[in-house]
Amino acid sequence: MKTFTLSETFSKAFHDYLNLSKLVILFTISGRGLVSYSDANPISGSQIIFPIEVENKKKRVVNLKNPEYDVQVVSPRNYFTFPLLLASVTCGTVEAPSIVEPIRNIIRKKNMDTRYRKAECFKIDAKNKRIYCRSNKPSNLNGKQKFVVEYDYHVVAMGAHSNTFNIPGVEENYKFLKEVEDAQEIRRSVIDCFEKASLLNLSEEERKRILYFVIVGGEPTSVEFSIELHEFVNEDMGKLNPGVKELVKITLLEARDHILGMFDKRITEFAGKKIQNRGN
Repeated sequence: MKTFTLSETFSKAFHDYLNLSKLVILFTISGRGLVSYSDANPISGSQIIFPIEVENKKKRVVNLKNPEYDVQVVSPRNYFTFPLLLASVTCGTVEAPSIVEPIRNIIRKKNMDTRYRKAECFKIDAKNKRIYCRSNKPSNLNGKQKFVVEYDYHVVAMGAHSNTFNIPGVEENYKFLKEVEDAQEIRRSVIDCFEKASLLNLSEEERKRILYFVIVGGEPTSVEFSIELHEFVNEDMGKLNPGVKELVKITLLEARDHILGMFDKRITEFAGKKIQNRGN
């Protein structure tokens, strides 16, 4: 088994091997990772399987042009997401449909036999060249349906789950911002907090507790979300709930002495001052 970079592997797949008996390309989860490459015998006709999840993988599907390819797309979700705008979705600056694109919208435009399967890969048998998948939609008869795809060529782009750093209670009590569903859930929760704080017979301390928002992490997504939340509270929710607007408090927590640690110090200092000057 050889290991290549993602770009090197695709270059080999689509340019060096134009006639493969079966070509399976597997994107199981978003993010960086190793690319696994298996040699195939050059035989006429091709089958390609894509389990894909993220925006930067979309280019690989769009750029497929050889009509000889038989393409199957396998992914646990049926759309691509533009993650850089997730923070804007949390507060309604951008609506969720604006940052997603259905996979079927892409593959139906291809001049080749292309199919999509909503499923996840849970096992790869490299010796027998088989990929084991299961649908994430329960069946009426026997639970989640499983199926096997045979291949000659496959790529695995490995990603990661949200890191809790093994801190007790994080998984159960906190909300993550990684998917469109996360952004929508956060937005609903913020609105619910304002509704609860507006109820009668609540003390001021209780209202302050309900309207205290804590954002953990000083990375770009957290910083952007804190700014979006501040605008949402002051421009939208504050106007709809003027009686509790002044009780809102937003805290951005970072373990280091500055936010945006991957950027130049001048940028981090500027961003930190801008956030502090916003109040709350």
